[in-house]
Amino acid sequence: MRRIGPNIEIVESLNEGGTASIYLGVNTWSGRPVAIKELKSDFFKNDYVRGKFIEEANQYLYLNHPNIVRLIDFIDEKSAQYLVMEYVDGQNLFEYQRNVTGPMPVSMAALLISEVLLALQYAHEKNVVHLDIKPANIMLSNNNEVKVLDFGISQDMNGKKSEKLMGSPSYMSPEQIDSRDIDHRSDIYSLGVTLYELITGRVPYDDVQSREELFHAIRLKPVPSIGRDHAINRIIAKSTAKRKEERFQSCDEFRNSLIPLID
Repeated sequence: MRRIGPNIEIVESLNEGGTASIYLGVNTWSGRPVAIKELKSDFFKNDYVRGKFIEEANQYLYLNHPNIVRLIDFIDEKSAQYLVMEYVDGQNLFEYQRNVTGPMPVSMAALLISEVLLALQYAHEKNVVHLDIKPANIMLSNNNEVKVLDFGISQDMNGKKSEKLMGSPSYMSPEQIDSRDIDHRSDIYSLGVTLYELITGRVPYDDVQSREELFHAIRLKPVPSIGRDHAINRIIAKSTAKRKEERFQSCDEFRNSLIPLID
């Protein structure tokens, strides 16, 4: 087994992403499992990405909430950089919907999103915006705990705004795709899209043929309605409003709108 730092051993590969590899590891001092995120070395040659990775570690260390996957350590070696995180035994919501539920009942989706909103309200109060909210970044543990992971492109709201396009295109807010005036309400938009996907099993605008068409739709076309459920349609429409001033202005406000829909 490969060892990193003084007390972490990599046990097996869990997932490969575009910029990072995820491993299951073990803390040899405590015997506890951990999740390890290693940024791919060829991608890390980009100074901007390296800087963002280090920012992620610095910000993530100070986020301590039961609905956020906890960062345990940041290991910076000459050849690679690693985030050592709490291991959550379960599935992300993309996998869970694909493998278990299919499109979810409104009450179930509302319950899951309400837990995510607790995490994001906490992060926003710390002046941190996630910027990549989507089902694949929300874990549901085998104990039915909901935890947000991957603050990898998170932004300090007091810091300098990025000029780079960061995030997952289908979940981006209009201001995010234009890299302008991004704040916590961009996360609210992305979570509205996530709520829509959990209920319908698809993202809005899934019939477009190119990224340019997708961005045009995000800027100008309302998210489609869901059947005849007027309450959930109003909530999704408000959370995904094109102008951020017309969205829910806080995660608490968003969550309060969902509570009546939870059985």
